[in-house]
Amino acid sequence: MGLRGPAPKPRALVVLEGNPGKRPLNPLEPQPPLRRPKCPDYLDETAKREWKRLVPILEQMRVLTEADGIALGNLCQQYAMLQEAQTKLHRTGLLLKTKSGYVQQSPLVAIVSSAVDQVNKLCREFGLTPAARTRIQAAPEDADGSDPLEDALCG
Repeated sequence: MGLRGPAPKPRALVVLEGNPGKRPLNPLEPQPPLRRPKCPDYLDETAKREWKRLVPILEQMRVLTEADGIALGNLCQQYAMLQEAQTKLHRTGLLLKTKSGYVQQSPLVAIVSSAVDQVNKLCREFGLTPAARTRIQAAPEDADGSDPLEDALCG
């Protein structure tokens, strides 16, 4: 059984909001380095293109860390699946006729719906929706002016 209740907010966000619940803050919350994660090898070409498109956006927003590779990879792969399923659905239509002559909804409708849900959830995790951006705090610039983000786009 999973954890109950809403996911806890990051410490920086609670501090920014003035700690409205007055609960003790976690002083040991991990802070992964602001580095570009390595692009996963399992991504298909469409997902790799989405990775290359999103990484600069997330870096500019200062929300991407080296710990985010799996989640970003999942977002990109779900986006690729959504794009492929939506293309096939446009080609085949919403309904299909079974061998016995019954008309039923295409299984692609469920695939598209599931992929849309997953893409939306993962986009919110990275602050890629207007509402989500109001709830996150970007990492500050380094004091010495250096950029800790490394260049590791998918090849």
